[in-house]
Amino acid sequence: MHEVSKQTIETAQKHAQKSIEHSKEVQELGKSLQTDDQIEPEQKERIEAYGETMHEHAQKFEELAHRLIKDPSTDVFSEVVEEHIKVNQAHIEATKEFQKIEPPA
Repeated sequence: MHEVSKQTIETAQKHAQKSIEHSKEVQELGKSLQTDDQIEPEQKERIEAYGETMHEHAQKFEELAHRLIKDPSTDVFSEVVEEHIKVNQAHIEATKEFQKIEPPA
């Protein structure tokens, strides 16, 4: 059975932590937009919701990255990668939603 290297585990843990931090920033962006009357309420809510989705997957990403310490199997690493992909997918959707916002005239 193949095992994931310690360096890869450390990198995954650091990246998971950065994903959590970034997800909080996206959530905060959604919240900060709540006071902007020129933006549709649904857009604000979707951006914040994507930030929450990012955060949920980032937390799972971090949990799995820590599990790699005890179980450095490629199966667990595959789960880590899947959660990382889900974080990125939610981030892409949040970015698309943000790009729909019309700049002030």
